[in-house]
Amino acid sequence: MEGIHFDGRVAIVTGAGRGLGRQYALMLAARGAKVVVNDFACGPDGSPAAENPADDVVREIEQAGGVAVAAKHSVTDGAQAIVDTAISQFGQLDILINNAGISGGGWFAEIPPADWQRMIDTHLDGTVRMSRAAWPHLAKTGAGRIVNSSSNASFGAPFTTHYSTAKSAMIGLTRSQAAEGAMAGITVNAVMPAAYTRLTAQIPDPILRDYLATHFPPERVAAFVVWLLSSGINGEIFSVGAGRAARVVLAEGPAALATEDTPEAWAALESQVMSLDTMRAPLSLMDELCEHLEDLGGEAAGIAEQIRNVPNWKP
Repeated sequence: MEGIHFDGRVAIVTGAGRGLGRQYALMLAARGAKVVVNDFACGPDGSPAAENPADDVVREIEQAGGVAVAAKHSVTDGAQAIVDTAISQFGQLDILINNAGISGGGWFAEIPPADWQRMIDTHLDGTVRMSRAAWPHLAKTGAGRIVNSSSNASFGAPFTTHYSTAKSAMIGLTRSQAAEGAMAGITVNAVMPAAYTRLTAQIPDPILRDYLATHFPPERVAAFVVWLLSSGINGEIFSVGAGRAARVVLAEGPAALATEDTPEAWAALESQVMSLDTMRAPLSLMDELCEHLEDLGGEAAGIAEQIRNVPNWKP
């Protein structure tokens, strides 16, 4: 096949029995990758389920001429076993897509602690555990790739605070992993996918739900993710769906400087503090620190210049 292909590379896709994960696995396999299809039998909310679709996806891949194996462990307590499956079956690991997830809702003050913890365990801790187990093998290749799954719920949404919290954590995790991974040739990015799956099928509004079903198939996200895995892009977050993709950044408005350290001084500057004119998008902690120092001027600006001039330092 001409164009983008993954011959000789091994990928793990978590939550690959259905929806987005299935499409990631199918597309990677169709383009030459050997795929570990991970899925832990559970319902949309993480409750136990009788059937596990991982074998079905493996069968689809094999019938199309590809190579795949199932791994039916949970990302919360079986991450190492999932990675071990890739190494024992294929001898290496090049790609990790952290896609496994669950859904759930409730008012912030009423979400049971067990539901909150299960959401964090699955999305955040599962991603961390998978990444840690995979990291040495990805580093060994010198060109490892990780894609994490965030969500546009990171921008804030009612009735889903535990999900929003777990997914917004992917932003800081991804950007920090990317900074460390660059030293070992590992790139780490994240996507905020918009697709019609068994999770989004629970949306109560029938008009929106039907529109998603028609125009937001998982394939349209998978095409972007597979391209991203082939690129050298690192430390980015993208909103993706229905043939649309947009770079997502953390941004700051123009700085306001108080001449006195009093609440009244800041009250007088409220309009400046709240302004979104001349937005800036720092690319790292150090980049944001330098911008902070530059706003202060004088000696602080000089320190920022020194930091930016450190050899090989990149914001």
